[in-house]
Amino acid sequence: MTPELRRAMDFGRRMQERLSTRTEPFTWGTAFFDDRYSDRYYSNLLWVTRPLDGVTAADLAVETDRLQAGLDHRLVCIDDDDEGEGLRRGFEAVGYRAVHSVTMVHRREPDRGSGRLPVEEVDWPTLRPVVEESFRGEPSGGDEDVIRSLADHGRLRGEIIGARYFAARAEGGIASFCYLFVDGDDAQVEDVYTLEAFRGRGLAREVILRAVTEARAAGCGFVFIGADEEDWPKHLYGKLGFDPVGRSWEFLRWPDERPPSSVM
Repeated sequence: MTPELRRAMDFGRRMQERLSTRTEPFTWGTAFFDDRYSDRYYSNLLWVTRPLDGVTAADLAVETDRLQAGLDHRLVCIDDDDEGEGLRRGFEAVGYRAVHSVTMVHRREPDRGSGRLPVEEVDWPTLRPVVEESFRGEPSGGDEDVIRSLADHGRLRGEIIGARYFAARAEGGIASFCYLFVDGDDAQVEDVYTLEAFRGRGLAREVILRAVTEARAAGCGFVFIGADEEDWPKHLYGKLGFDPVGRSWEFLRWPDERPPSSVM
């Protein structure tokens, strides 16, 4: 694991611990739980932090079943790219979906300047209706209870870890947004989203670059963002000055009636 990937993962675990209602150590890492949001996958997970020499996917699946008994889903996060790759087929054989993620650190100037479109920092009550709308555009969009619960987690992140919210408007309303988390010298840009009707206008790049600017103004020397290795946003982030520094894995099993978009 590269030092920069380790730094980003350590940041993520600090945030996870602060947002959790309880944690439980296990042989290969820590299980995090948030009993307020038991349906939210990324609030209830096992995070592997120790070497997995000789450990199989079946071993981890058994431990996950034990620790996440009573939850509808199962989620295991593995920082080490090689270990995750080695376990991928085993997890898939027992019904898990593999997600290969890339962590990217802001190191360069963007391919072109920002400021072409106005971006504002907004409070949570202003942003919340748009966050709810973003979930309605996903496969889970028919379940209003799930939407309210997932959206409410954005409020919690503001209250507990000081999340800041940046938004760009189009046609009179917020059309694109992202979150910024800051902890000491480290910062993460997260939850970048543009409503479908307004995509392709450069809104996402503007909100991301505004978040980076604010992170730098707060004294952060290390600003990172995560992306799905198999999806297109990583190419946008590269244009904005982010470089890949390492890859990690997530193995998710969700209930048949709940689509994977509900992980947020």
